[in-house]
Amino acid sequence: MIKPCATAVSFKTLIASLLLVAGLMAVTAFAGGHEQGDTDHHDEQHADDHGQDDSHDDDKHDDEASHVSELDNLRALHAWTNATRDRDAHIYVELENTGTQTITLTGAYAEIAQTAQLTGFRLVDGEPQYAPIEAMPLDPSSTLVLSPNGLSIQLEGLSKALKEGEHFDVHLDTNAGRLALHVEVESASARQHSHAGHAH
Repeated sequence: MIKPCATAVSFKTLIASLLLVAGLMAVTAFAGGHEQGDTDHHDEQHADDHGQDDSHDDDKHDDEASHVSELDNLRALHAWTNATRDRDAHIYVELENTGTQTITLTGAYAEIAQTAQLTGFRLVDGEPQYAPIEAMPLDPSSTLVLSPNGLSIQLEGLSKALKEGEHFDVHLDTNAGRLALHVEVESASARQHSHAGHAH
């Protein structure tokens, strides 16, 4: 009986081992490529999400900036009014004097109204009345809040009804110049600006 050659057996074993190694390398390469693809996709998605976050931050910044107006040391925050179908409206705002000199409020102007003026609220025989104020001083490092049933900028002879969500400008005259207020129209029943209390 003829025995198989040991060399032939060793050669077959070597071929089988090489095929096994080649197969393992192919599987490893496929898995690595798939993992890299997942990583690239994740990185692209993260970049897209980050871009969306930046856009949101920009919108937020723009929104906050529209609630603040400044003229030298005079700062106005959250100017607003109520929605109304009447011909009159009252503008409310928080004013800050950040300087060392007194600032005097002397009047107002609005394109959408025939007249605009500073007024003070009072009750006369139980009836609300608004008395014109020619000048209102704002002391250094102090705050003056124009609010319902208090001081306000009164608009008379509006050119249109004011609807909730609308915006328009009112100009506040002072001894330091004219400050533009970006007024937001809140609901007819609102008692304060929707962003009141937010830090700026």
